[in-house]
Order: sequence, then C-alpha cells, then structure tokens
Amino acid sequence: MTRAATIRMVLGLALVALLGAGGMLRLRHLRIANPATFGETMGTGYSIRIAGRIDKRRLDALAAAINRRLAELDAQMSTWNPLSEISRFNASDELGPFPISADFGTVAVRALELARDTGGAFDPTLQPLLNLWGFGSGGHGRRVPDDAEIAKVKAFTGHEKVWIEHGTNLWKAAPGVQLELAAMAKGYGVDAVAALLREAGFDNWFVEIGGEVVVQGLNPDGEPWKIGIQYPTTNPLDERLQGVLHVKQGAIATSGNYRNHIKVGELVYSHILDPRTGRAMLSDTAGVTVVAPDCATADGMATALSVMECDEALAWAERHPGIEAMLLVRGSSGEIHERFSSGFRAATGYIPALANKERDP
Repeated sequence: MTRAATIRMVLGLALVALLGAGGMLRLRHLRIANPATFGETMGTGYSIRIAGRIDKRRLDALAAAINRRLAELDAQMSTWNPLSEISRFNASDELGPFPISADFGTVAVRALELARDTGGAFDPTLQPLLNLWGFGSGGHGRRVPDDAEIAKVKAFTGHEKVWIEHGTNLWKAAPGVQLELAAMAKGYGVDAVAALLREAGFDNWFVEIGGEVVVQGLNPDGEPWKIGIQYPTTNPLDERLQGVLHVKQGAIATSGNYRNHIKVGELVYSHILDPRTGRAMLSDTAGVTVVAPDCATADGMATALSVMECDEALAWAERHPGIEAMLLVRGSSGEIHERFSSGFRAATGYIPALANKERDP
C-alpha cells in the first residue's frame, strides 16, 4: 500500500469511529460539518469532501451508494482484482465474444477512440508490457527488459487487436492480448461518484480517485477548490507544490514520470510506457495536467500527452475544444519550465508557487 493510501485509510477509520460514536449516543440526526469520506478502489485510494452540513443518516446513505458504485466498477475494470471482468478477459484464451458490463463497454469504446485519435500514443492494450516492466498487476519485480523481450511481448499489444461489438462483447485478436484501462477507468470512477453527488442535490464538493479530480462549487471557506500540482521530483519525501489551481467546476487529471519509476544509475524509467516503442518514457516532460469536461477524458489525455513531445502535446490540446493542458518540462540543468495551452490559466486560475522554482535536489 502506498503512503498516500495508508494516510487515507487512517483518516477513513477515524471518520468511521466518529460516526459510530454518534450512533452509540443515539444522535440519529447528527449534522456533520464539511464531511469527508476516504477509502480504496481500483488499486488506489479515493477521497470525497462536501462543503456544508449534512445529516448523518443522509451521509450514511450517500457513503453506501458511493461504495456500491465503486465496488461495481472495481469488479468490472480493476486488473488488481483477479475476479474482475477485465482480469477474466485477460486470462481467457478465447477470442470472443466475451460479455462485459455496460460501464466496462463504455470505457473500452472511449479508450479505443482515444487510441485512434492520438495515433497510438494512448493504448489500452499495454498490460503485457506493463507486466514485463514490473509496473502491472501481473508483474514480478521492476526491471528494464532488453529489446528482444520487448519485441516478443509487443507482438500482443496494439489497440487494433481488441474490438467491441454492440457495446457489451469484447473480442481479441490473439490469446495473449490483454487490456489495462486504469488510465481512463479511475477518471470514469470519479465521474460516477460526481453523478451520485449531483443526483443527491449537493452543490459544493470535491471527488478524487488516485489523484484524478472533479470539483463543483465552492470549498468550505466559500472559495474555489484549491488543487495542488506537485513539484516533479523523484524524492518521495519532497511534498513541495509547483503551483495551485483554483477551480469551481471541472475535471482535472495529472500524469507524471517522477514517482512510479525504475532508476538505473542516472536514468529514470517512468511507469508511463510509449505504446509505439514498448519502452518506458525517458522524456524531458516531467508532468502533464489536463482540464477537460469529464474526468475519464482528462485521465486518458493526461497519459497520452505525457507520451508526446511537448510541442506536439500542446498542439494536440489546442485542436480539441474544451481541453486545456499544462506541461512541466525539465531543462538541461534540472530546472522546471511551465508550458501551457492557450486557455489553461484562465480555465484554472493557476498560480505558480514561485518558491518551488529551485532545481530538483
């Protein structure tokens, strides 16, 4: 379990203890100010914050609905769950049709569309390569594979090797083809929770799964929600911010090559693989933040833009209405340069943390 997930679990247990104490004291109508919910799903942590006061019984019902919805999505699309639909599809030698749930079908269709739209910079069939490098749920220790190993496994990847029929039947071109939808499924989960909050009539809230975020309205201080963009460093104890977004409405996803990686000498191999080469990224782009109308889109695009060269990524974002992006690019001396699409700062109220402009230690 990651450090962040552990913290979320501890906070979640504290919240459960508080609610339990309220029940023991028969405070059936306890109103909780600015309630928060924490937990785990899809192999990562999640957190939800609602501004205002909520009746305990209403909060309990909402928390139960959220947990059920996330459990449904986990049972469909988490490769870390060996019994999930995606895990069973990956393990199957049958070429199809393989029946899947509607949510799974929706995400698979959108992932394949993004793969085509980005010319293969995004690819939902990378699970065999992720496992080879040790970043996937089926990996056996992180390592840098040689060219022959990559070529052998790469023969089973490529978005054209998977297709979907009627939205609920998956086909694969060969038994070794496998899907990995984490780069879009987490964002889809955020969107699903956001839909529950809207349906319940809440106006001011924050939802996050594995760092992917959707916000609406104002925070408990009556201001836009503040979302920190982490300074890109490989030091896990360094929690400096590169800057802060101030957002009232929208979906934000961030992808970076500086935390989940393999380090060999001075080289840092990112967990983000370039589908076109099968190799881990060795790019000067240290981080990408995308703002989009929904989080599934932002999630997938943050990954895709991380694979592209900086100018190519920004040009791609400019061609897609409603999409804004910020790239953090490392200079020759280790300094970080911020590059923006034309509307990013206006859309996010971005304020850089000037004190964090020092060289990465």
